[in-house]
Amino acid sequence: MLNRSRKVEFLYLQQEDCIKAGGLDMSGTLKATERSFFLHGKGDYILPAKPVIRWGGEDSEETIGRIMSMPSWLGGEKYRDELISKGLLGPVNTSGIKFIPSKPHNPAKYGLPRANAIIIILDPDTLMPVCILDGTLVSAMRTGAASGVAARYLANPGAKTMGLIGTGVQGRTQLMGVCAAVPSLEICKVYSPNPEHVKGMVEEMKGKVDAEVRAAESYEDAIAGSDIICTATMAKAPYVNPDWWKKGALHVETSFWDTPPSALKEVDVIVVDDWFQVKHHGADVAWRAVRDGFIKEEAIRGNLGDIIVGKIEGRRDEKERIVFNPIGMGIHDLSEAHRVFQNASQEGIGRTLPLWESPALCG
Repeated sequence: MLNRSRKVEFLYLQQEDCIKAGGLDMSGTLKATERSFFLHGKGDYILPAKPVIRWGGEDSEETIGRIMSMPSWLGGEKYRDELISKGLLGPVNTSGIKFIPSKPHNPAKYGLPRANAIIIILDPDTLMPVCILDGTLVSAMRTGAASGVAARYLANPGAKTMGLIGTGVQGRTQLMGVCAAVPSLEICKVYSPNPEHVKGMVEEMKGKVDAEVRAAESYEDAIAGSDIICTATMAKAPYVNPDWWKKGALHVETSFWDTPPSALKEVDVIVVDDWFQVKHHGADVAWRAVRDGFIKEEAIRGNLGDIIVGKIEGRRDEKERIVFNPIGMGIHDLSEAHRVFQNASQEGIGRTLPLWESPALCG
């Protein structure tokens, strides 16, 4: 007979718990994020199109806000030995969802983060929640780590100079992720139209990354001559001039409006994280360049995961200018949240809360 009195509990991790469980350890986040790219390349995932609530067109996301839900399943059991041999933490073998609202006026108006998130991880057998955790930290860290993984596979070996536009949360995690993934970096030039923001970031990041972090004088100063460029801003109009890209540069565009779609005619390689997701979302510069006729869809070389597992080529020579334009995948959040959850479980971090003592209306 079915036991109708079975208590269901889950581990609750507030953000401070996530930090105690290694949530700010970028080396760990890089492993978790590369794990999800690897399994994406192997096809061992389920990733539905993101439902998005918008109060307007795609450009309204940067002014009015949006709400996204990102469900996913990530496997890995078939590739257990390969994952472990690559240092990628082992299988995940479960599903979850990230719920992430974003309101651009929050920092200035309320002193709150622009985005907040909650992640739910499920028991793979019962599909009951085993962990509910703050996803704001996970989301920020895995986004920086995704750029770091891209730089590891797409930048020229021995890259020394990084140009960073953006001094918010994403700017910081971009810097952390790329510097951790590319230890040859010596200098990071940071620019924002607000000099005080740049000054604050330069001071804050001293000693947190191995590269020298210094202020750039302009957008052009940050981008020109840089081996790796990251743009992570709330820009409402493009400012990137493709003439600034040096031969061999990698540009990681994590925000939407920094680079004009016409500029993609000037690059040699375009890589995304998931072309289906990019097309569905409809805001990323790679999709707008195709939609508006600047490039053919065939100009998109493919997904980064396919490069990581060797299905397609990445960089072919040191002179290729490459744009990596990710939309962000729920499997990244699931993989990183699973890492934090496992650490917390092993170290006794967090609070156990009941979903119910005895389920009502259970048939």
